[in-house]
Amino acid sequence: MTIALGFGAAALVGAEAITAKDKAGNVAAPMLAEYLGGGTGTVGGAVMLAVVGAIAFATILAVVAGLTLASSSSLAHDLYANVIKKGNATAEEEVKVARIAAFVIGGLSIVLAIAAQGLNVAFLVALAFAIAASGNLPAVLLSLFWKEFNTRGAVWAIYGGLFSAVGLLIFSPVVSGAATSLIPFDSGIAFNWFPLANPGIVSIPFGFFMGWLGTKTSNERNYAKYAELEVRSLTGAGIAKAVQH
Repeated sequence: MTIALGFGAAALVGAEAITAKDKAGNVAAPMLAEYLGGGTGTVGGAVMLAVVGAIAFATILAVVAGLTLASSSSLAHDLYANVIKKGNATAEEEVKVARIAAFVIGGLSIVLAIAAQGLNVAFLVALAFAIAASGNLPAVLLSLFWKEFNTRGAVWAIYGGLFSAVGLLIFSPVVSGAATSLIPFDSGIAFNWFPLANPGIVSIPFGFFMGWLGTKTSNERNYAKYAELEVRSLTGAGIAKAVQH
């Protein structure tokens, strides 16, 4: 639908009219809705624009709230309680850390959003998917379909894919060297030795490679654990116990 709406807006509204309002093209869908409702200055156009704007605002709010809660709870429960405190943190301490983490994460997100407000939202989403896939996809698939996959392989796959994606992104035209980069093109600062704007085509295979390399360099072999995981993934066994816990 995103692709259809984009091409529809370009065909009906016109690329020049869209970029005149916003160079990044983020107002394509609202302008298309207004056009289909009757155009600027009409009641139908105003209603369609309001509906699309309300849906976009609700969607963004839900996504931001979910990501903030997920990230802050992960920092509080996984990092603080289980790594720093070695499982000895109280519930009150976790809640306090989660609140602080939510505030810090929200502040950093606002700063990054201000810096990236001139970029196309769909392009930013594609970058987020590429980074997430680089860190998660190799570990998930290898754990499901490779019996020899072990702990070291999972750790190497996650961090290898994640760091390679972020590293290549930093040295890509997204950050410097292009007219649409975060660092202004006329600043004279350019370190975009990686030519692609999206690192996924390189970082995702690299994550698989690091998962394979980490597994092969480790002596851990537990085929019984793989069999248990396979049964759980295919039957859902153990879900009720995990939910109860």
